[in-house]
Amino acid sequence: MVGEKVKFFKALGNETRLKIVKYLLENERCACEFESMVNRDQTTISRHLKILTEAGILEKEREGKNVIYKIEDGDLKNTLRELGIDEIEPCG
Repeated sequence: MVGEKVKFFKALGNETRLKIVKYLLENERCACEFESMVNRDQTTISRHLKILTEAGILEKEREGKNVIYKIEDGDLKNTLRELGIDEIEPCG
């Protein structure tokens, strides 16, 4: 149980991952959309998406060639909003 919580908070302890979560609070998105949104290469984004998925924050499903990511759990969405993640402003 403690290990799961540590994994959860570690996953949120990175600016790029916080931005990804912010965008997913708005709407589900294809992995291919994040490259321009967070100004990182696809390999880096894939690594961050994997960390968020393994922490139980994101869910993914394949639609043809695309992988769609979302925050399915409504309670988790509310908690993330209460933490202010949806108010994060992009840097640069």
